[in-house]
Amino acid sequence: MINKEIEIKAPHGLHLRVAAQIVQVNKDFKTKVIFTKDGQTADASSILELLLLGAGENSKIQVTVEGGNEQIVIQNVSEILIDGAGI
Repeated sequence: MINKEIEIKAPHGLHLRVAAQIVQVNKDFKTKVIFTKDGQTADASSILELLLLGAGENSKIQVTVEGGNEQIVIQNVSEILIDGAGI
């Protein structure tokens, strides 16, 4: 299990395209990824749960990854949250 705090640098925060990419990473690697922000949790297999976190630019998210390929998944999630899915 890996826990990492990530600051969202994407100008539009955790928006639909970012959430969709995170869900895809979660699906591709078959890991359990949980996001926590201000005591609220979201399963990274659900776009709706991710969007309901209301994580804007400069928000800090605690990401927990459990399962195979944890290092790859946490790296991919970090890049998506920082890059903003190319927007």
